[in-house]
Amino acid sequence: MAYRSLHSVDELLWRAPLHRPPSTLAVRLRDAFTTHRAHFHDIMKLDETPPSAALSFREWTQPATFATLMALYSDHIYRNQPHAVRENKPLKSLWAQWYLGLLVPPLMLALLTQPQALDLSEENIAVEFHETGRAACFYLTVEEDARATALSARERLEKLVLDVMMPVVAALEASGDINGKLIWSNTGYLINWCFGEWRDWLGDETVSALRQSCFFEKTLLNGEENPLFRTVVMREGLLVRRTCCQRYKLPDVQQCGDCTLK
Repeated sequence: MAYRSLHSVDELLWRAPLHRPPSTLAVRLRDAFTTHRAHFHDIMKLDETPPSAALSFREWTQPATFATLMALYSDHIYRNQPHAVRENKPLKSLWAQWYLGLLVPPLMLALLTQPQALDLSEENIAVEFHETGRAACFYLTVEEDARATALSARERLEKLVLDVMMPVVAALEASGDINGKLIWSNTGYLINWCFGEWRDWLGDETVSALRQSCFFEKTLLNGEENPLFRTVVMREGLLVRRTCCQRYKLPDVQQCGDCTLK
C-alpha cells in the first residue's frame, strides 16, 4: 500500500517466519477461542507470520502513515457524500472503536481465562488494515509473561490497560481532533459489554469484582489515574455508557441501540 515505507533490517527480522512449534499457551488460546468466541480466530491470528502489509504500533502511529489511514477511512465514510464537511472527531472515534474493538476482547479473554499470562510487549502485536483504512485483524506472537502469570485477574486487566490501551489512546489523542476521554468512554463500554457476555464462564463473583475495579475505582493499583473510571454509570439498574460516541454525526453509519442522546 502507499503508506508502506522501505523495510529496515529490523523489520525484516520482525516479519521472519516463525519456525517453532505451537506453544502450549497458543494451543490453549485457540481452544478457548473455539469454545467461547469462534470469530476471534478471524480477528486475532495466533503465531502466524504477519503479511508484508501489516504494521507494528510504532509504524502505524507515524504521523504520515496515520494521516494516510485516516484519509482512506474518511473517504470511505463520506463516499456517498463526498462534498460534505468532514467531522474528524467522530471519524477518529469510530476508527478507534474498530481498532480497540478488535484488539481488546481477544486479549481480555486470554488474560482472564488462561493460567499463563500473555506477553503484551509491543513487538508481539502487528495489525493489518482494511483497504478502507481501519483495522482488519491482528497478528499475535504468543509468548508467556512469567511475571504476569502470577498476577490476579484485576492486575492482569490493568496491565492490559497500561501496556496496550494507554499507548493507543495517547497516540490518537496526540494526532489531534479527539480527546482521550471519548476513546476511553467507548472502550469502557466495550469492556463492560464483554463482562456481560462472558459472565456465565467467568463467574458472577469475578465479573462483579472486575466491574468494581474497572469502573468505580479512581486509581489503578500502581497509583495512576484510572482512565476507565465512570466510563459506564448505573442508570435504572443497568450499567450504561456515560457519553455519546459521536457516530450519529457520520453519514451512513449504523447508530448505537443505546445511544445516550435518546
